[in-house]
Amino acid sequence: MITLVADVGGTQSRLGLVQNGVLNQNTIRNFLNANFESFYQVIEQYFIDNEKQKISSCVIALAGPIVAGRGSFTNLDWEITISDLKKSTSCKIVTLINDLTSLGYCLEKLPNHGISHIAGPNTVNEHNGQYLVVGLGTGFNVCPVVSDRVGNPVCLQVELGHSSLPNTVKYSLDSEINAAGFDTVEDLFSGKGLGKLYKAMSGGQAKTGEIVAEEHLNGSNQIATQTLELFSKLLGLMTRELAVQYLPVGGIYFAGSVSRGIFEAGMSAEFEKSFIKNPHFLKSLDEFPINLITDDAAGLLGCGVRSEIETL
Repeated sequence: MITLVADVGGTQSRLGLVQNGVLNQNTIRNFLNANFESFYQVIEQYFIDNEKQKISSCVIALAGPIVAGRGSFTNLDWEITISDLKKSTSCKIVTLINDLTSLGYCLEKLPNHGISHIAGPNTVNEHNGQYLVVGLGTGFNVCPVVSDRVGNPVCLQVELGHSSLPNTVKYSLDSEINAAGFDTVEDLFSGKGLGKLYKAMSGGQAKTGEIVAEEHLNGSNQIATQTLELFSKLLGLMTRELAVQYLPVGGIYFAGSVSRGIFEAGMSAEFEKSFIKNPHFLKSLDEFPINLITDDAAGLLGCGVRSEIETL
């Protein structure tokens, strides 16, 4: 049984093939969404590149909510439906899931080299079977994960990025700069939010989050470093709130381009200090394993796990 799997973000789409539960690394292809009018054109090009490989099912993860078999994007003017996917792939078994959900499914299959440790213990001896994926990229979202009675992951679809910024984070931000304009979680914890934070700290000069991280790393801009330090401190406070809300004793897994930019820029210490400082409810925050997902194929791995569960 061959399954087409895809991880469709706001900027690019990554596709591959899973056979008998194993992702074939040689079949993975990346496509820039700006070069296509729809995801169906991406599928068509993928089949051309792979000599019209016959598939029996497909699992598509996308960066947005899915309602009644219809997925829309928060940062892309595309829509994907199960009915149109069946037509374009000639598959009877088609599944749409959220992109953060796909990362929730992948946790047990991630190779060791696909994870980077951030804070807390490397492993836990006892936990409640609950995990949390936290995605910071073009937007922000989380995926709570719990293991069912036979050990399969059950992943919830939420849209936390559009909820109000917690008061603990907002008060801390307001003590540094004027917090006006940072109303939702995504207003701050996203690529756009990092750029907006830099603009506020620099007195009006706008830069992308990517440039802010780059200028910190090459030592050319002290305000860039200060921005990343504040962002990491606030992210630690936000993660404390998430720990209380979801109790992910099994581990917290960060994902997304902004997460990678922050932690690969050496901000783990700032984050950890803020995360474990003066816990207001949980007394054992330092016992939560916190990791960064670095495997670019993680979403495809998760889609493969979901395809296995679909056929049980």
